[in-house]
Amino acid sequence: MDDSILIDIEHTQLQPGQLITGKILWALEKAPKEVPLTLSWTTEGRGTSDQKLEAELNWTTEATSGEEPFEFTLPPSPYSFDGKLISLNWELHLSVKKGKAEHRQPITVSPHGQAVALSAVDNNHKRKSLSFLKRGANR
Repeated sequence: MDDSILIDIEHTQLQPGQLITGKILWALEKAPKEVPLTLSWTTEGRGTSDQKLEAELNWTTEATSGEEPFEFTLPPSPYSFDGKLISLNWELHLSVKKGKAEHRQPITVSPHGQAVALSAVDNNHKRKSLSFLKRGANR
């Protein structure tokens, strides 16, 4: 038997502040001892990546298979976004303390149900110099 764990949620496109409800399921060869589920976001792209664990639930069990309901309330921010240089992605992550089984469920958190698309800034226009900087340089 292969180890199997799963996050079962109805929707993956969610709004800030929304309640996420679902269930976790597992079928393992050995008792997992603990089954943690986390809600987090991470940035990917150029520069330093950032990440934050927003919430965590933990089940202690000796059962090799089972099912448990869960719920998280999403924070008001940050929104999921995609850009050329950086993206911010949310996920639910289920794992077991004894064993290597894990399941990652990407979710989108945005008022519109889709990641905010960051567009490139138009650099075709010549930037105006800031006059107060010029005056300060002459002093």
